[in-house]
Amino acid sequence: MTRIFIYSIMILLFFGGTFFGLGQENYHITSIQYWSAPDHTSILLDVSGKVPYKPFSLANPNRFIVDFDNTTLSFPKQDITIKDGIVNQIRFGSLEKNILRVVFDVVHPVEQHICFIENSPEEKMQRLSINLFRPDLKNGADKNRATMLSEAKNKKLIVIDPGHGGEDPGAIGPRTTKEKDIVLNFARTLKKMFDEKTGYQTLLTRNGDYFLPLKERTKIAENYHADLFISIHADSNHIKQTQGASVYCLSLKGASDEATRCLAEKENSSDLIVGIPFSENVDLNLTLLDLALTNNINSSLRYGALILREIEKAHAVKFEKPKQAAFRVLKTAEMPSVLIEIGFISNPVEEKALKQTEFQNQMGQAILAATDQFMNLMAQKDTSHQNKEWKAHASSSQP
Repeated sequence: MTRIFIYSIMILLFFGGTFFGLGQENYHITSIQYWSAPDHTSILLDVSGKVPYKPFSLANPNRFIVDFDNTTLSFPKQDITIKDGIVNQIRFGSLEKNILRVVFDVVHPVEQHICFIENSPEEKMQRLSINLFRPDLKNGADKNRATMLSEAKNKKLIVIDPGHGGEDPGAIGPRTTKEKDIVLNFARTLKKMFDEKTGYQTLLTRNGDYFLPLKERTKIAENYHADLFISIHADSNHIKQTQGASVYCLSLKGASDEATRCLAEKENSSDLIVGIPFSENVDLNLTLLDLALTNNINSSLRYGALILREIEKAHAVKFEKPKQAAFRVLKTAEMPSVLIEIGFISNPVEEKALKQTEFQNQMGQAILAATDQFMNLMAQKDTSHQNKEWKAHASSSQP
């Protein structure tokens, strides 16, 4: 009788607790960060677990809203002002039944992408990624680029890609220097050098602190029929003394060595950091047997070798020749492409140098000199090919 009574009490406590909400998990939003891109705003919430949420939009005025079940804020409910042309501000409110409402006051109706970013099993905190897009701004940015390019006819177009950005900081140095900041500053310096030299026009894949998926970076170069694609990064190593610049190119047959394979895996995981699942580019797979891709890889290796030779005149290089691996950001069959690690941010001495104007100018001049040499080689190659075609045509036309 006593045993039956105890079981009855336990069942009552379990179902009663669930009925009255005692068994429900409570969640906490511990921080919120945001980054503004030309056509979208990225928001990242740190949450104590995978909280159930309900997103929806309202008009007059335009708002995007997310309701979180059984959730509270771990910081004061103060409005966050953004005013980036997409989101004016973020507001917080509490509804009955322990629902936290997060309101994004938007300038125009937005398209949204919201998801939890997959964490490693040992991480307790979860990250909820919210991206709010204004399609009309993207179209406007494309038109501005097209206008700029139409005014730069007969120039070689180079797309410079500062790696990482936004919620993806890249490698972090001993003095907390972030790779995303170093490479953006250097990319701007490099762009200025190219634009000031006759015969070149450049585009940056990003010109602010925001993230771009790897596929979108390459797509910019392809859409505008670039002549070269240069992806800029800063390396890191657990051995602090490791130093020197390095250049990497695409490989279809595997990596040059284990260290290069690991570096490619690290760079390729950039999309996963912001919640974009890995997927192979089917269109590229169809072109892997295309001779153009092989030719571009060979051209990329030649360009990379010239870059290393010029850098070595002023600074240390880690390798004398380019290494190869399956870098996703280099997977394009339309132009030569290289990934340049301009130095080791994990080395305290190089971390300091990477931020210095003198270092960036010397590195930029080396890349510019190598590009001049490479373009001359390509011009000679084209001329030689045309001469061979003309001779072949002339001989076949003779009686």
